[in-house]
Amino acid sequence: MDIIREFLSNLFSEWLSNQTQLTNLIVKVLMVIVWCLIGYLVHFITKFLVARMKAKEKRLVKRQKTIAALVISITRYVFWFIIIMMILLEMGFDVAPILASAGILGFAVGFGAQELIKDLISGFFIIFEQAFNVGDIIEVNNFKGTVIDIGIRRTKIVNYKNEVRLINNGDIRTITQFSIGESVGVVEFQVSPNFDLNLFETDQFKAILNQFNDNVNMLEAPKLVGVVDSLLHQVTLRVTFVTLNGKHTTLERQLKKEILMFIRKVRNE
Repeated sequence: MDIIREFLSNLFSEWLSNQTQLTNLIVKVLMVIVWCLIGYLVHFITKFLVARMKAKEKRLVKRQKTIAALVISITRYVFWFIIIMMILLEMGFDVAPILASAGILGFAVGFGAQELIKDLISGFFIIFEQAFNVGDIIEVNNFKGTVIDIGIRRTKIVNYKNEVRLINNGDIRTITQFSIGESVGVVEFQVSPNFDLNLFETDQFKAILNQFNDNVNMLEAPKLVGVVDSLLHQVTLRVTFVTLNGKHTTLERQLKKEILMFIRKVRNE
């Protein structure tokens, strides 16, 4: 900008010789116009970026569009603040007190809104690191449910009871993610110590397990792991299988029902 100012000063000095005050006034007005043009150029670029982002909205999730628009908006306002300061400087104003006041105000606001700033920063990291997405099943602070909204400050999770919990992003320390990779189904059932465990090796029991093989969500057929716990009055056995992500819960209930019906049938016989 010093080069532009010097060029304009030399240009008008030749035209308006011996009129230093008028030359300085014209140079200041033109420099203000130059700064305004730069401001509008930045404004146009940010609008172009926002329009381009909206054109790609099918490939962007809601939270990514929100954070991108927020970053662009903050950048635009910061740049306009700088341009206004430069315009005041060109007009001969002392901007040092203004900057000092802005610094004190920013410190006061930041000190009073520490929790808010912590939530916002945590929200940025959650969004950019893609810790979880809307629709994922996660557990945060002993609350397990489906993510229904990810905001800059808060995250909303709903559990199977339709209870919605709002969690500040700054309070999210540890996340258990249930929506990554395959799911392992586990079915445990108990029988008395006198029950003949060899019955679980028969073709009749294996047929119960094999009837789930054709399920479209099943990746690895159910198999009997064996005895996992033994107490005085009961023995615990376990069956495991692998399904597509999040598809194991329903199959667990169905398989446990079939196993309990098999045990009851054996007891009646």
